[in-house]
Amino acid sequence: MQQAVHHTVREHDDKADFLGVIARHIDYAFQPIVSLNSGRCYGVEALMRGYGDAGFSTIDRVFDYAHANDLLVETDALLKQLAVEKFCRISHHRALRLFFNLDNRLFGLPGFRAVSTMQLLEQYGLRASSMVLEVSERKHLDRGRASRDILQFFRDSTVQVALDDFGTGFSGLALLYDTHPEYVKIDRYFVADIGSNRKKKVFLSHVVSLARTLGIRVVAEGVETEAEFYTCREIGCDLVQGYLIQRPTTRVDQLVPVYEVVGRIRGNDRRREQLESRFVGDQLDGAPAIDVDMRMEDIFESFRVNPQRSFFPFLDDNRHPIGVIRETELKEYIYSPYGRDLLSRKKIDDHLDLFVRRCPVADINTPIDTILEQYAVSPSRDGVIITEDGRYRGVLSAEALVLAVQERNLELARDQNPLTGLPGNPSIERFIGTHLPDANALTLMYFDLDNFKTFNDAYGFRMGDRALRMFAERLSKVFGGFGGLVAHIGGDDFFGGLQNVSFAAGFEAALSVVASFRRDAESLYDEKHRQAGYIVGHDRRGQRARFALLSASCALVQLAGQSGQRHECALMGLITRLKEEAKRSGNTVSPASLL
Repeated sequence: MQQAVHHTVREHDDKADFLGVIARHIDYAFQPIVSLNSGRCYGVEALMRGYGDAGFSTIDRVFDYAHANDLLVETDALLKQLAVEKFCRISHHRALRLFFNLDNRLFGLPGFRAVSTMQLLEQYGLRASSMVLEVSERKHLDRGRASRDILQFFRDSTVQVALDDFGTGFSGLALLYDTHPEYVKIDRYFVADIGSNRKKKVFLSHVVSLARTLGIRVVAEGVETEAEFYTCREIGCDLVQGYLIQRPTTRVDQLVPVYEVVGRIRGNDRRREQLESRFVGDQLDGAPAIDVDMRMEDIFESFRVNPQRSFFPFLDDNRHPIGVIRETELKEYIYSPYGRDLLSRKKIDDHLDLFVRRCPVADINTPIDTILEQYAVSPSRDGVIITEDGRYRGVLSAEALVLAVQERNLELARDQNPLTGLPGNPSIERFIGTHLPDANALTLMYFDLDNFKTFNDAYGFRMGDRALRMFAERLSKVFGGFGGLVAHIGGDDFFGGLQNVSFAAGFEAALSVVASFRRDAESLYDEKHRQAGYIVGHDRRGQRARFALLSASCALVQLAGQSGQRHECALMGLITRLKEEAKRSGNTVSPASLL
């Protein structure tokens, strides 16, 4: 069939031959992109189907053929129209965004005009903000002036940009810098088995941190298991796409506004909102917002009746923030009777490029430090627009952000061990109370320093404190890449809690802490005691006795993902027995796995 298509185009030298085949055979399937928090469908990605019937073995071959025959611009326009027309058949499409893949080679073609996309959307009664154009990192994108101008035109028109396949290409951060995308889509390669792959988790955590600092939303692609879902949510991804939610479908009636599978998973997970959300919410200013349907005259009136406000958030018709409108941008028109008369006849939608300015946007559950970084790198000083599940909640001013940070720091200080700086018992209780009912793997570790009292009596409190800090640093270093919680119970007792980590990985990490502390602790003794391998002290009966050098013991319990043995009283009893066993042996880890 592919040969037949090629032959027809060459024989007639007619663009309509190839484009006609595309129009007859190509269809689009849609795959939902949903909120990790609520399951609400945020958008759909258009995925080409029928290319085999059109005579091509892969989707790339379609675009390669079009490019080789100078038909890429026309092909993109036709495919975009097919996708938009079908998108409009989704019953709830006005609440969604259409994610559409662009061929990067389009940006280098003189016939590619961004305005044609706007005309297409207008033809189907769609707002510009309803489309997200995906630019792939797998393929080269010309970084010249023409590409930047096209991307800026889309941005000024509120068409958004997503950087697709992030992490798999050769231009990574350079493309992220050049495109200024609203979304980054993490490739399936980095999502697969992320719950058990520490390196992938660390990589993705850094990507999410960078994206949030830049005000970019992160989409995890190819999520197929609950473990992958849990981990993506834990490290801060905003949206999820994959077989776990729904496979791509050509039937628009199979797409729904809310995916209950997310609610079910979260019901099993029962994770609490991050504490930061409370501090952000307390300082939030529920400023009135301007939407795309407001007339310019009404916007002037909004500034007049709210003289204390220098700007208003600007939202699309789904209450998703687009930017802000500042009073200073309107002044020359406000004080010009002719300008005001002209603008009063039109809606703000007609003047987006004149008045709407980008502003940092963050979800209410974003860590406060990340929001602070986001504000610091933004040229805007209006504040940060706060959303919940993608929808506008309010504005966090610079002053409010400082107050939120102060309140958070005070709360942390109340739950922080002053010696080691680690969280204390309230955090441990929250961690266990939150994750014990989960249906995913949970590892609990209780560490106790062996012979600490004797060491402290012999060398003094200052050296004793040094030993505790040394162990805390070792514990944080080993478990830092796993996530979870590292905490200081008090005295010489410490805690470690991990989620979705295999028994073997948790056990090996605990052994590493115990072994490395044993070696490090020798440096705290004088040469005489190091050579002897013990010090003399008094036991509990007051008798002189030999005590080995400092070491650590650990009681480790792992609960499998579907374990029914999650009763807290029974679990604490098991941990107590394991701690006693580990203490008797010394410098060891006593494990138990509950299936």
